[in-house]
Amino acid sequence: MKIYRRQRQAYVFTALVVTVAVVNALFFLILFEPMRTEYSDLQDTIRRLHTQTATRTAQLRQKEKIASQLETSKQDRAALVTKHFIPLDVGFVKVQPDLDRFAQVAGVKKSRVDESRDPTPQFGLYSVKIKIPVQGTYSNIVNFIKQIESSDTFYIIRAIDVRGGSSESSSQPGAADISLDLTLETFFYQ
Repeated sequence: MKIYRRQRQAYVFTALVVTVAVVNALFFLILFEPMRTEYSDLQDTIRRLHTQTATRTAQLRQKEKIASQLETSKQDRAALVTKHFIPLDVGFVKVQPDLDRFAQVAGVKKSRVDESRDPTPQFGLYSVKIKIPVQGTYSNIVNFIKQIESSDTFYIIRAIDVRGGSSESSSQPGAADISLDLTLETFFYQ
């Protein structure tokens, strides 16, 4: 009987182990496919996140480059404004001697200059309209315009009104004077 009982216990134990193994195998088979799908989804997500990270890194580098260019553009703008435009507080005081010098170098007669400043700045610059009547020979007038164009200060010629003049005041025989009304524009900064 003892042998029978031992055999019976061995069978029960074996049956129990086999049952646990079968249950484990069933759980494995039941859970294997969803876990495999989830693993595959996780791999796809990781690949997608790596791609997004690479893209965002490239975008970040590009934005850092643009930011550094913007920093230098502020400095470049300030340099441009201070080099080619006139400060507001000395604007009209600086324009008059420049125009007198241009007229003297070109050999033209300049009369009264009318200046008007736009009260509203655009992009930090005040527009100044200047009307200059000048008189001289054609070549002197051309030289005067070249002086304006080659100035360090930006002068924009907005209009030219040409009238014929007399040859009495000319220093060259046969050369007729030309009267000209130039309308210029320059900018003051503050």
